[in-house]
Amino acid sequence: MGKLSRKLPLIVGIGFICLLVGPFSGMGVPAMGANADYALQGNYIANMLLSARIIFARNLDVIDTEGAKVGKPLPENAPSYFKGLTPAIFGRLISDEFNIRTGVSVRQTTLGKGKFGARNIYNSPDSWEKTVLEKFTSRSYPRGVGFGEFTTLEGDQKLVYRYMLPLYIEKACLRCHGDPATSPTGDGLDMTSHPMEGYKEGEVRGGISVTIPVTERPAFLVNSKYVPTLEERDKP
Repeated sequence: MGKLSRKLPLIVGIGFICLLVGPFSGMGVPAMGANADYALQGNYIANMLLSARIIFARNLDVIDTEGAKVGKPLPENAPSYFKGLTPAIFGRLISDEFNIRTGVSVRQTTLGKGKFGARNIYNSPDSWEKTVLEKFTSRSYPRGVGFGEFTTLEGDQKLVYRYMLPLYIEKACLRCHGDPATSPTGDGLDMTSHPMEGYKEGEVRGGISVTIPVTERPAFLVNSKYVPTLEERDKP
């Protein structure tokens, strides 16, 4: 059995967490009724992927270290090597599978930092995502609050609900995205051979973007808010 295959129970387990979001969006073709709370669904879906990314990042040493186990100290002097999986790659794999199963698009996107854009062109933002990411980086925008609205996709007149949750740099992220002086290879590159961008803990890294097809126009439109309050729901 290969070294990576020994870690599959952990990797599959984390992935299963994300797939549990199915009940919030329907399996197969999403069945969104007129009273569906799209904002809440977008928030749940984005947070589920975010949760999977965080757990993955915190257990990266366990995945990469031979003989390591979740919740246990890493074995001393055990061989460790990069398996080719990062939170971003793992998140994309989950997102692609989720889209196939539900028809709901979930993707990770970023403006990058300074001269560094998205590491993967796949994660480059479209015009809507770019506008929302710029909101997130504004000092006046409330921290941790997502943004969503009903809109149409570029070149498509079909109504969709788009939602984005901000992604922030956590301590576990700094090993790849932190100070280049901490490069494991001493050349400013991280373990994936990408330049380390110099992020600091707490800075906005990007966002998790959710696009939900709208099959029936909702009676209550929720625009520019991540979740409507009870008072807003009860308004005549």
